[in-house]
Amino acid sequence: MSKKITFDYWKHLYSNRTEYMFSSEIRDLLSLSARPDIISFSGGLPEVKALSFQRLERYIKRILKTNGDISLQYGESEGYYPLKTKLIEVMKIEGLDTVEEDIITTTGGQQALDLLAKIFINPGDIIITESPAYTGALNSFRSYEAKIIGIPQDQNGIDTSILEKKLKELGNKKARIKFIYLVPNFSNPSGVTLSLQRRKKVLELAKNYNIMILEDNPYGMLRYEDKPIPTIKELDSKSGGHNVIYISTLSKLFAPGFRIGWIVAPHPILENIILGIQSSILCVSTFSQRIAYEYFSDPSWRDNIDEFIKIYAKRKDTMTRALKENFPEGTSWSTPKGGFFIWLKLPHYLNTKEILADAVRNNVAYVPGSAFYADGKGTNEARLAFCTENTERIEKGIKILADIIKEKIKLYKSFK
Repeated sequence: MSKKITFDYWKHLYSNRTEYMFSSEIRDLLSLSARPDIISFSGGLPEVKALSFQRLERYIKRILKTNGDISLQYGESEGYYPLKTKLIEVMKIEGLDTVEEDIITTTGGQQALDLLAKIFINPGDIIITESPAYTGALNSFRSYEAKIIGIPQDQNGIDTSILEKKLKELGNKKARIKFIYLVPNFSNPSGVTLSLQRRKKVLELAKNYNIMILEDNPYGMLRYEDKPIPTIKELDSKSGGHNVIYISTLSKLFAPGFRIGWIVAPHPILENIILGIQSSILCVSTFSQRIAYEYFSDPSWRDNIDEFIKIYAKRKDTMTRALKENFPEGTSWSTPKGGFFIWLKLPHYLNTKEILADAVRNNVAYVPGSAFYADGKGTNEARLAFCTENTERIEKGIKILADIIKEKIKLYKSFK
């Protein structure tokens, strides 16, 4: 990951924390996505063009006509109460029951991560994540000087046998473990889904070691195959527990430009989060939240989800098929049943960060795998987002990438 500018006259005045703040490789690559000549597999950009802009225009006009002065004013730190009633309806579709008082809205899912890092992490505290893990979460945790321990994944999600051994080892050392961070549904970046058996096991371990689980679920409703699996929060609630903090975002279900996320947590935690909101932004955007309320008050939002699923499922199938038809022996990839991403693994001797330069020269972009590891691993891995490009461009981009990788493999073998 690239650090901030080194030559800075004011460097001697910055806090030590800035040494742990890194640029997001995903954000750095977004500028490429704006270039029409680049086939971008880098950013997980939702297909907002599938929304009805005419409906959105009607919502906005109605808000300004009936409550314009209130909608453009400061709001409550915990969020717009009527929107929270709609978020409850969204969560119920996935089987999670909660009440408005247990929810705080945030400025996107990323602020939710930052707020939770702010109220939980002291320098040196341990955060356990799946590995690979969402780079935005890693950056938030690192910025508060956490020690991040990654637990490997397989096709069923985080390896709970390794997790159990690590928790026992850390427990014997009396280490300060704050929480386990997971994206259990169609994980960013791997696309893997945590099995029901392992969800139960992770929850059992969290209770045994008296630590929290931070369940990040932005993609849960974007399922293209099989039946939904209960959230870890639902499993915890049904057993009368309080070990799970649940966060999500409307960026994938609605549009990221509105910057709306939310947190479901026990009340003492929510009270501290409110203090964190008040010390940083005072309150979330009243206007954005009222638009979201209008959107989710219109039953057509369910039709929009169905349309999203149809679009993304077709693009995922196209990318999977193109990988099978074009990529050489010795490469492999995940087979997600939802979400936005496929995780690519190349032979160990290839470096996806180095290959990216060749890919961009040939008008293809992706995110190198090392961005998703706290310890710099994953140099032969990459995240491919299938959500952004149409099927024709996906096919073309995968063929270009396959040709580059075949050439790299051929070159390596010629020197053996």
